[in-house]
Amino acid sequence: MALKFNYTVAPHLEEFNLPFPAFRAKKPQYTHFIGGGLIFSRSPNLPRGSDRPLEDDNNIRILLLQRALHDAYPGAWEGPGGSCEYDDESLLYGVAREVFEECGLRVSRFVELVATDEWVKLKPDEVVKAKKYTFLVEIEEGKPAVSVNGDGVPADKLPDGTIDSGLARRWEDLVKLDPEEHRDFEWATEEEVRVGVETGNGRYKSFAKHGPHILEGFRIMNELAAK
Repeated sequence: MALKFNYTVAPHLEEFNLPFPAFRAKKPQYTHFIGGGLIFSRSPNLPRGSDRPLEDDNNIRILLLQRALHDAYPGAWEGPGGSCEYDDESLLYGVAREVFEECGLRVSRFVELVATDEWVKLKPDEVVKAKKYTFLVEIEEGKPAVSVNGDGVPADKLPDGTIDSGLARRWEDLVKLDPEEHRDFEWATEEEVRVGVETGNGRYKSFAKHGPHILEGFRIMNELAAK
């Protein structure tokens, strides 16, 4: 059964929401289409398992997934995404599906096109001409932890069924990985990503153009936050 999503699309991105056969027909030079979704958080920086935020002037962080050690580029960090399938309703549906399959979060809105990339790969039986589109997305789960009024992410309940606000879960901790594809997730700052891109060192090492595209996502997020 096909997954169902209830996302909205910024008006200037409607061209990517065409039925997938029509979208592919407009770009016959490509054989494969790949989609990525960059997910950001503006919540206070709480280390996993802690209730005390770190001191930080900028709370914007991005969800990074660490590739499985048995996969290509083992241990590298990336945003969720992957190949769109021929039976996807649209390119954007393919992005939403990949995001859900890789981290268990549901896209609620496509905000901006962050970057595009393309490459050619020679295989024994075909020539792959791929085009990738990376989007800034918002997600349904992106709400604050439960409040007195019951808004936000549901808290864990005590044995008697009452809700203890001290047990409230952050939506950033609701990520569910597919262990065949990824072994861990973290929320990284712009500077943490930049170290890996500019020096090749640091914790969050990426591959191909993932790093520069993530930094472009941060640029857009900072621009939106300043408005």
